[in-house]
Amino acid sequence: MFTPDFYIDLVQSTKRQLTNQVYKDATLNQAANNFIDAQTAFAKMLAKNYIDLATYSVESISKVFYPQVEEKTVKAKTSKKSANTDINTQGE
Repeated sequence: MFTPDFYIDLVQSTKRQLTNQVYKDATLNQAANNFIDAQTAFAKMLAKNYIDLATYSVESISKVFYPQVEEKTVKAKTSKKSANTDINTQGE
């Protein structure tokens, strides 16, 4: 829900609304909106690249600090349960 794209779109839509209010000339308004679209694409690209880089770095460091080892299963010897389940007469 609150991803970097959400915040980027929030800021860029605010800029777009402000631009539509300030520039009444259609040509200037279109140029400003095209610039905002380019900024949006660039900001989303930077955010995605940072997230990918951070994910790769954390996974690489985690493999060094916490190497995965195969778990060895240990079979514990268990004694047979006695047929006597009465708590008052157990051990007799």
